[in-house]
Amino acid sequence: MIDRLLAKSRQALATAARDLDSGDADAAANRCYYAVFYAAWAMFVAHGAEAPKSHSGLIAEFGRRFVKNGPFDRELGATLGKLESLRAYADYTLEPTPREKVDIALTAARGFVQTVSGQIAQIGPDDRSS
Repeated sequence: MIDRLLAKSRQALATAARDLDSGDADAAANRCYYAVFYAAWAMFVAHGAEAPKSHSGLIAEFGRRFVKNGPFDRELGATLGKLESLRAYADYTLEPTPREKVDIALTAARGFVQTVSGQIAQIGPDDRSS
């Protein structure tokens, strides 16, 4: 399950980049958020925990479980909430999402996915629940 979640995360990153290149910042913002969402979910699974059922629950619990006492810093932890807010703006308003914000979001999403994937890789296969 971990590998499937990380694959979905990487696919969302690739789709976000394509969408942004084609001028669809709204779709790119959505995919940036889902890239970090799937990576965060994989982190829960890697630690044998069930991911919370709501987006806000996942964001809050990720912070409590993986940021408050490590292994991630606050800046990385804040990425989930920031990208979820950008996704909501892109998905639920009639205003176009500024490309500059999505450029920043894509960079942040790539860093989040890379950092979380690296942390999961450090967990030995015998210690993971997948």
